[in-house]
Amino acid sequence: MEAIDVGNTFYHRLVNRDRQQGDGKHTAVEFREKFLTKFDNIESWKNISATITFDFKNVQKIGPSFANEAFAYFMKYANPSNFEKVIKFINISKVAEMIIKEELQTGYSKK
Repeated sequence: MEAIDVGNTFYHRLVNRDRQQGDGKHTAVEFREKFLTKFDNIESWKNISATITFDFKNVQKIGPSFANEAFAYFMKYANPSNFEKVIKFINISKVAEMIIKEELQTGYSKK
C-alpha cells in the first residue's frame, strides 16, 4: 500500500483533538474516521495483517491532544509495540515522533 501524504490529503497542522478545540476543523476524530476506521476493533490487532503508512513530509505540526485522540486511542486494543507494526510513519520529524510515542506510552485519555 502506498503511503498517505497526510499534509496534502488531510491537513498540514494536526492540532485539534475534536470540534470543541481550536477552530474545530481538521480534527483528530475526523482523521481517525477517515483513515483508521478499519483498525477500530480488537480483531485488527489480534491478527495483524493490514498496515497503513502515513507520510509526514508535508505536516508542519502535530499537537499532543491530536496524537492522543488519533493514535493513542488504539491503546485500548494494542500496546505501543503492536501499534508500530500496524501504523507506520515516514518522513516524520524527531519532535513529531516523540509526541506520538509519548502519547502512546501514556495511553488514551479523553480530555
